[in-house]
This record gives sequence, C-alpha cells and structure tokens, in this order.
Amino acid sequence: MGFVAIGKISGPVGIKGEVRMIPWTDSPDRLHGLKNVWIGNDRTEPREMAVDAVRFSGSKTILKLSGIENRSAAEAVKNKFVLVHAAEIAKPPEGSFLIDDVLGMSVVTEEGKRVGIVRDVLRLPSNDLWQVESGSRLISIPAVKEFIRTVDVRTKTVVIHEIEGLLEL
Repeated sequence: MGFVAIGKISGPVGIKGEVRMIPWTDSPDRLHGLKNVWIGNDRTEPREMAVDAVRFSGSKTILKLSGIENRSAAEAVKNKFVLVHAAEIAKPPEGSFLIDDVLGMSVVTEEGKRVGIVRDVLRLPSNDLWQVESGSRLISIPAVKEFIRTVDVRTKTVVIHEIEGLLEL
C-alpha cells in the first residue's frame, strides 16, 4: 500500500518529546482524528508510530508520538515526513494538488525549456511558494495561475509561464 506525506516535522517542542509539524493540508483540524502515522525520509521504509495527541499553538501544529519521550528522540525525527496510507487521503478538488504530488515533479517552461525539480513547498499566507532545484540554484516560483500553467500528476510535470527575471538570481 502506498503512502502520502501529509506534513514534515520541523523540530522538537520542549523537553517531553513533542514535535512541531508543518502540515500540508488546508484544514489542520483533520489531524485530530489521526491514530497512527508513519515517519520517514521517504515512502519506502517509514516507521509506524501511534499518535498520542495533536494540539495547536497559534499557527503551529504539535504532535506527541508514542515512543518519542524526550527532546533528543524528537531531534532524531526532525526533517522527516509524516505519512499516512494513500487510501486515507481525500482527493483534492479539481485544479488543486496534494503537496506530496508536486514534490519531485519536473518543471519546464511553456517553450519546453527544462527548469528543474520541485524540492519543497513553502506554505505562505498569500500563496504557496514552490522551491525548484535548478542545478546548484534554488528558484522560488509562486504557486499562482499567472506562473503555473499546468500540473500533470500522471507524467509528474509542471509547465510554468516564464516572465523576465523569474528564473534568475
């Protein structure tokens, strides 16, 4: 069974093993129903963990995972993905995409010029910002219709509209 990333652990909170998670959902309240998640660097060998508690502190989402009892254990899962079974994910509305779907996609311009690979998605108040690795550079592309023309989940390809200066440092 496949996994889908629903967020990423950004670091420990306090000394009792809680972790701060960057949720990849428009409705973090959905996280309250989680009983188990899988933690890992990728989808191939994640480790299953029970969710003891989910709480919110301002805009932060904080998880207490069974087996993580102190700050050192929480540090060990920093930057790891929080995964659930793909069957548990609601299909996004037409024109919307799961962040997990976008990560790793190839980015090309409307003219067919290869730009790079989507490596991260930053959730900002106004819109998401897609971080595209292009050689040794990281290019930020706003995830708005002005720039993102098509997203093809099947071929893992994003077509962007390039304006002057968008792909430059």
